[in-house]
Amino acid sequence: MEKTFNEQESLRVITEMIENTKSKFCNNSFFYLLWGWLVFLASASNFILVQIGYAYSWLPWPVLMFGGGIVSVIAGIRMGKKTKVVTMFDTMMIYLWNGFLVTLFIILFVAASGNLSWNISNALIIALYGLGTFVSGGVLKFKPLIFGGVISWAIAVATVYVPENYSLLMVTLSITVTYLIPGYLLKFRKNS
Repeated sequence: MEKTFNEQESLRVITEMIENTKSKFCNNSFFYLLWGWLVFLASASNFILVQIGYAYSWLPWPVLMFGGGIVSVIAGIRMGKKTKVVTMFDTMMIYLWNGFLVTLFIILFVAASGNLSWNISNALIIALYGLGTFVSGGVLKFKPLIFGGVISWAIAVATVYVPENYSLLMVTLSITVTYLIPGYLLKFRKNS
């Protein structure tokens, strides 16, 4: 049997949907900040370890990324349990960031196999950060993510021209403008 809504019930449902979307939007700050700080720390640590000549300078990456993956899965499951409705927005973001991960792994695989320099792979990864945040910012109508994406694309181009070991610093710069600054702005928006 189909239930008919009166004007007040319809308005209440629309209001709940808007509030749900706003809440999801602000909850994204958790993932931007988590991954922003993890990538920042991994890249900066990798750079420092290269400078001091440590043989396993790449080690911060798998350690921090694996830990971040576990935290993300747990947080995603918890947030998913609270979600009453999956919107077109939610579906688009899931496909965007899953596509991001697949592309990231392809770039890393090609670079690790020696078929792509780390300088170029870092430039491609930075461009990928730009794409993900640019599209997310457009969907969310959140200009700091859009601007971060555009700035990250410029950083990607510049990365091609810096010495290879300094490309790690370009990653830290990119992650700051694409994840950390917008992530904190999203968090502050949530708290205000």
